[in-house]
Amino acid sequence: MLASLAQINSTPTFKEVQEQALKLGWDDVGITSAIIPEADIEAYKEWIDNERHADLEYMKNEIRCYPEKLFPGAKTAIIFISYYKQEKLPFRSDAGLVASYARGKKYHNVHHKRLKTFIQWLEKRSNKKNIAKGFSDSTPVLEKALAVQAGLGWFGKNTLLIHRKFGTFILLSGVFTTLEFSEKVLEMRLPRCGSCQRCLDACPVQAFDAPYKLNAKKCLSNHLIESKKELPIHVIENNPGYIFGCDICQDVCPHNARKPLSNTWDFSPENGMGAYLTLQDLEKLQEEPEKLYGTPLQRRGLKGLRDTAETLDLRITGF
Repeated sequence: MLASLAQINSTPTFKEVQEQALKLGWDDVGITSAIIPEADIEAYKEWIDNERHADLEYMKNEIRCYPEKLFPGAKTAIIFISYYKQEKLPFRSDAGLVASYARGKKYHNVHHKRLKTFIQWLEKRSNKKNIAKGFSDSTPVLEKALAVQAGLGWFGKNTLLIHRKFGTFILLSGVFTTLEFSEKVLEMRLPRCGSCQRCLDACPVQAFDAPYKLNAKKCLSNHLIESKKELPIHVIENNPGYIFGCDICQDVCPHNARKPLSNTWDFSPENGMGAYLTLQDLEKLQEEPEKLYGTPLQRRGLKGLRDTAETLDLRITGF
């Protein structure tokens, strides 16, 4: 009886966490301390001080450096990987191309549903309540730094996390918990980018001030997803045909070569707005804007999508 009670109250093993994560739809998971490495905090502050965050004012919230302030008592970070890679498609003269991650459902919604179920399982398994807080990238957390510390990958020169198996076409989410895990990882020896800088060379807007230093003021993805301002001339002139987001620095990365496509149904084009948007699509959305709801394109909104479409007029004849 005593042994049975001890088992009920114990912290789950990494194998149990891994089994539950895969069952809920994630593709990998790592466990580490809920402490952001000092080097990553310094790099983040240097990025902000040099105003490379552009007009992303929400990025200036330094709570993202200190998980214990976000969730008091946090001892452990459980980091989940979602693999979303879709087919690499050509630019078209009659449509704007949508970045791979945005063709299906809004991943935040997918993650929040999984996180809620995982936390319920964690509480039941440990027989403790109020022991965890979930996060996706809408929460102020330096989740890439935690993923590296958990041994899930390393920072690429394009500032994306390169996963040891899935490359860069990944989405992060996680849980902070007050539980102590004996199997926590503190960074593994993993390969790096070496002398390769294909991602830097391929960027059409030269958004990297140096390796590992992305300048959001120049970044195509920032302007085509986040920014509410008029598109700057350098974006208009150098956009090869994207209407939302950009995959270029990922498409050229050797760590993404010969990777299979994601088999997660939620991220497939059939579950969202698809890979292309034509003038006809935008006209239909004008009549039924609710079709954007639940997709990543909702972030940009119909007006933003139409504004981008207008700037593509010279190269996309259908607009």
